[in-house]
Amino acid sequence: MTTRMSARVAGLAVLAAETTAIATRTNRPLTQVVCAVLVVLQLAAVLWATDRRSAGALRAVAPAGLAAVTATAMWTVLALAAPSTATGNAAALCVVTGVGIVVAALSHRSGRESSLRLALIASAGSALLIFLSISWFLPTVPGFVSHNHPPTYTDAVRMVDPVIELACFVLLITVLGVHVLRARFRNRRAGRHGQTLAHVPGINEMVVEPTA
Repeated sequence: MTTRMSARVAGLAVLAAETTAIATRTNRPLTQVVCAVLVVLQLAAVLWATDRRSAGALRAVAPAGLAAVTATAMWTVLALAAPSTATGNAAALCVVTGVGIVVAALSHRSGRESSLRLALIASAGSALLIFLSISWFLPTVPGFVSHNHPPTYTDAVRMVDPVIELACFVLLITVLGVHVLRARFRNRRAGRHGQTLAHVPGINEMVVEPTA
């Protein structure tokens, strides 16, 4: 089995375990719908990342994905060090915006034409990962409870509802999709225009000699 197929099998196994956990532990319909959408997006990402034809594109977007993971890790560490960070959206929105700006600046400096696309990927990735951190990771840490947790008599930090982070992710992914579709449309139109110019017949030059 190749490394690509091994990675695909491992990713599908993780998604299967995640789906089972969601189905057995989640009872609210809205939460189930959100989790189902996230699972579908992760499935699409696993299939795309393990496709042989996506090797070049994967190498191009990998730095943006790593930047999103790094930014989310920094936000999580800050939330653990200063729990009040997780009670509002200000820090998360600053991280989402900042990582996009940094990636866009670095991509533009390196001469890449897809700086906007990479910035959108980094910001969308960080928004999704922060949403998952607030929804799934931090509630498992002692001292943190989710926004909809029943009242508790212990000294616990009630975190913010991460709907803003989820909305940012959906918005950024939508903008990214529109940007990619527009770029493909322009490339195809330019390709058809180039083929049309290549098949234009040249000027037929004729020499007419006067008759005596």
